Amino acid sequence: MNDIEKAIADISDIRSQLAASTKFRGYAPEVVALAGIASLLIVIAAALWPQAFGPSSFDQALLWGAVLLASGLTILIEALSRARLQHGGQAAAMLRGAARVLLPVTLTGAVIGYGVLAHAPAAAWVLPGAWQMLIGVAIFASYATMPPGIVWPALWYLASGALVIVVAGSTGMLTPLMCGGPFALGHLTIAWLLHREGLHP
Repeated sequence: MNDIEKAIADISDIRSQLAASTKFRGYAPEVVALAGIASLLIVIAAALWPQAFGPSSFDQALLWGAVLLASGLTILIEALSRARLQHGGQAAAMLRGAARVLLPVTLTGAVIGYGVLAHAPAAAWVLPGAWQMLIGVAIFASYATMPPGIVWPALWYLASGALVIVVAGSTGMLTPLMCGGPFALGHLTIAWLLHREGLHP
């Protein structure tokens, strides 16, 4: 390795180290809040018109899997453009750092969801709680690049997910509140923390 290649490698290492300790500003609080509000509205609608939204645990798990997928894609698309504005030349390193945390968790949730819904539909009651706990794990793993208060929604997702699994496991049934309530409160709390961090970086 010549001096130029070594210098380039050193610069890349420095950028990675900076990205690992820099607050990631790619998540738009407005978009995260929109996901929380959408979850809340779906909870209310599903409670008022259960037949329209599917009364079974399989239907509930399928519905909330779709909600998570749609909100996750919306947040991702916004993060890709917002990161370039907020981080400039460091955006690629910041996005890679976020992907290293979120991609394994997302794939894990997707594979578990597909496996249960496709091959063990009677166990669909486990999915919303498992997804909530995975979100908590992802938030904890992102702690270094997120606002300090992020630990509270992370704990909320872990606790609510565990409670949903226990309650749904004892009854074998899911309710709209069990599925969507934690997502609504968690996302709205994260949005507030991101907004506060933007006002007082």
